[in-house]
Amino acid sequence: MTGLVHELQADAMNESVSVLSLLRKARALSVKLGVSTIDQWLAHEMSGYPTRSSIPDYRHVVGRTVCHNPYRGWIPLEIENLEHRQLLSERNLHQPLSELFQFTDAKAAGQSVLLMFPANIAADLRSSSGFEPGLEIAVNLIYGIISTVRDKILEFSLELEKQGILGEGMTFTPKEKMAASNISYSINIENMTGSQLQQGTTGSTQTYTQSADFSGISAFVEKLLPAIGELSNPTDRDQLQSDLETIRSQLKAPTPKTGMIRECLNSVKTVLEGAAGNVAATYLPLLPALLASIPS
Repeated sequence: MTGLVHELQADAMNESVSVLSLLRKARALSVKLGVSTIDQWLAHEMSGYPTRSSIPDYRHVVGRTVCHNPYRGWIPLEIENLEHRQLLSERNLHQPLSELFQFTDAKAAGQSVLLMFPANIAADLRSSSGFEPGLEIAVNLIYGIISTVRDKILEFSLELEKQGILGEGMTFTPKEKMAASNISYSINIENMTGSQLQQGTTGSTQTYTQSADFSGISAFVEKLLPAIGELSNPTDRDQLQSDLETIRSQLKAPTPKTGMIRECLNSVKTVLEGAAGNVAATYLPLLPALLASIPS
């Protein structure tokens, strides 16, 4: 049986599969793995973005302000103030992806769609021009948003495979779930912690700044702490307890000392390398990525 991650990859590369179907499958995958940050992005794409600040850059579009002349139809709306003209020509599209699909219905490439202004802005423009205002957007920009969502879902599935997370059917092993918890995504999926995958829009510039994966380290500590009782050597148990509690304390500090966290993680790695059993087999493979995330 093919795992869900490989199914998602195949569907993302198949243009005949709807992006809406991809969103649902990726959402199911993220919930099963407990990857909450990308799950929030998927939920926003499915239900809409609640605030302007939560809208990702790829949903920012620039169009042309127009007004409806009863004799000539939609014509350009002349706005003398350059700053106002620029502001009115830009729009952050908050709608669910399903609504954006409606804009593309029966629209050939190169055509445009018409967006209305909020009531208060429309009233001001109407009073100055005498006509109903609107914002004309090239339909290709809508297609670009839809394509970007498809690309981001593909990158998400590829990053999971890179971390050895494949699943079996519709389920994932505890080890896979732990590995997934150590991957951090920003809500706009602009960067993946520990990865330099380019995920911006056309014309974007790629930057990469390494920062300690505190959320992944915290998840690692909280999962390993209750498992150390399975170790047979009491000295190993005491050492791990001490190291993990120190890391936990540092993570709660206003400015965690990364050097101390790295030292404790290396100590944990040394203990697990000398231990046998499921604890070492489960948690030891997770340490290299966590240590690599800590700046030197």
